[in-house]
Amino acid sequence: MSNFNFLKQDFPALYNEAVNAEKYTFTEPKYAALLCRTVLELGLNWLYDNDEEFTKPYDTKLASLLFHYDFKSSIKPSLFRELDLVRRFGNDGAHGNPVSARKSLVSLKAIFGFSVYLVKYYGEADTVVPNFDEALLPRADEASKDKTKAQLKAWLKKRKNSY
Repeated sequence: MSNFNFLKQDFPALYNEAVNAEKYTFTEPKYAALLCRTVLELGLNWLYDNDEEFTKPYDTKLASLLFHYDFKSSIKPSLFRELDLVRRFGNDGAHGNPVSARKSLVSLKAIFGFSVYLVKYYGEADTVVPNFDEALLPRADEASKDKTKAQLKAWLKKRKNSY
């Protein structure tokens, strides 16, 4: 189960990246922040390529796409500020700076809001968008338990095969 299932039909590439970001939000926050940045960049490029009212800027770096008047004027200022944080936190991760789980979660929630925007204005009319549910996110302790179980199974299998 994912918070981003509503993206699957209309935006499968964004869905795949968002689900991975969701999976790593608490276990690998730096990686999750990078994935959130990727979702933002993919979504913005899709908008500029598919909405005739958006003129793609000459400079196609993420910051240029995000700050361009066509996009910035089409969203609420609060969403814009959140998406700028996605850009900043993703850049932090890309440049070797630490990214906390809290920042990763902020990024994930921001791309959820951006995804809702995309589906609302560009998706199928009957798409149902649930509320964001943080309980769906895997926690670090769950991931380490799974890793420990896998290691134990491998050790038992190896031991069993040695007899």
